[in-house]
Amino acid sequence: MKRLLVCICLLLTHLLPAHSVHAATIHPTFQGLVHRLYKDGMDLEYLTSVFSRPELGLLPEIVAKGLVRREARLNYAQFLEDYAVKKAISYLEAHKSILMEVEGRFGVSAPVVVAILCVETACGTYIGRYTTFNLLITQALSIEPDIYREIYRLIPTEEKRGLTQQTVKKRLKRKSRKAYHELKALLNYTRDHGIDPFSIQGSAEGAIGIPQFLPSNITVYGYDGDGNGTIDLFQHRDAIASVASFLKAFRWREDNSYKKKKQIIRRYNPSDYYADTVLALADKLKDSWP
Repeated sequence: MKRLLVCICLLLTHLLPAHSVHAATIHPTFQGLVHRLYKDGMDLEYLTSVFSRPELGLLPEIVAKGLVRREARLNYAQFLEDYAVKKAISYLEAHKSILMEVEGRFGVSAPVVVAILCVETACGTYIGRYTTFNLLITQALSIEPDIYREIYRLIPTEEKRGLTQQTVKKRLKRKSRKAYHELKALLNYTRDHGIDPFSIQGSAEGAIGIPQFLPSNITVYGYDGDGNGTIDLFQHRDAIASVASFLKAFRWREDNSYKKKKQIIRRYNPSDYYADTVLALADKLKDSWP
């Protein structure tokens, strides 16, 4: 990481106009990004305090791996094994009160909510290990020439054979646009809730919490399940209520056809493998729910 930052220290040369005292505390690698966020209306003092932190860094290897990740290679069958179903049943029992509450409020059955949480994070036992802030920054800057070259270099050789540089650039351009949007959402969320942005860890794609929401989805679909005035997706009551809120927003009904239910689940994760697994697990849980 140190070598990469040295290599790209002259990459971005745009200083923040009329705020050179702030810009001087931010590594040149990130000054252009900070300038863009500032122009988009974010508070410069907050940006400076965050982008001056020693924890700030890039994760090019994680972005490189994400470029060659394939849904078809993931082991979705594990979520339908007996041990996984038993774990899901235990979760139903442990969180029965909030699950019954969200059923009444949102009209989404507990087995479906729990199936999503189990497939996403094994019912909250694995929520990801990457610093989401650093990951989103890397994705947002991934089309900068030197950072792009480092990401491309880190793509495994066997995977690189089937990828042209044009294809990689196209994927990174799309990822960069999305990541910038999510980065703004994450910064706004952490600032408004008094959360240290570096304390949040999530998936290799920037999803966070027990339900693995992208940051931009928190304010839109997140729900305060425990009534304490904040939405904390690392708490089970908020996570459960937020999943139900998301599904209701896309017009989930228990009497929808399988095809319609699958379409809605795909809004959560655009994967046929994922949607089929969620619905299959939910079906296995029905007999364990009153």
